[in-house]
Amino acid sequence: MCDVVTALKVGMAVQNYRSAKAVAKGKKLANTQTRKSSDKAYLNDISKIDKDAVLATREKKAEDFRLSQEENAKKAEALNTNAGNGLKIMQDIGGGYDMQFLDVARDFETDVLNLVSQESEAYGAQERRYNSIKPVTMPSKTGLYLQVATIGAEGWQKSQSNTAPDITSTEGSH
Repeated sequence: MCDVVTALKVGMAVQNYRSAKAVAKGKKLANTQTRKSSDKAYLNDISKIDKDAVLATREKKAEDFRLSQEENAKKAEALNTNAGNGLKIMQDIGGGYDMQFLDVARDFETDVLNLVSQESEAYGAQERRYNSIKPVTMPSKTGLYLQVATIGAEGWQKSQSNTAPDITSTEGSH
């Protein structure tokens, strides 16, 4: 026969299992939401980096076009004024603008390298967010069953030790 204390212990073990299971489910849901938020933040970062790359390319093309138009205008002006040898004028003006084109190209390459670095940083931030998510362990049904069995065995053993031995069967044999 089961005593009240044993029954209460079994009830508490089952309730603790249910509570641990509910907490674990809550943590799993929170982890899923954290992953979704991390993915969204990463995609926002990548989108911003892509937009900056497009803007850098657009800026480079606009600057290249502006410089070429400026160079053409100066060459035309110098040639129209008959300022001397046309070939030398072209070489002189062209050489100055070649340096500006190189400066624009260098600035663009620096922008691209910075954007690549930002992509790596964005991915690293996402990895850190993912790595900070603690794994969730669901409570074990086997552990619950063993706990209930142990409590039941302890209760049975206690009830057996509390039962008085039958003295009448030993007295009749003498």
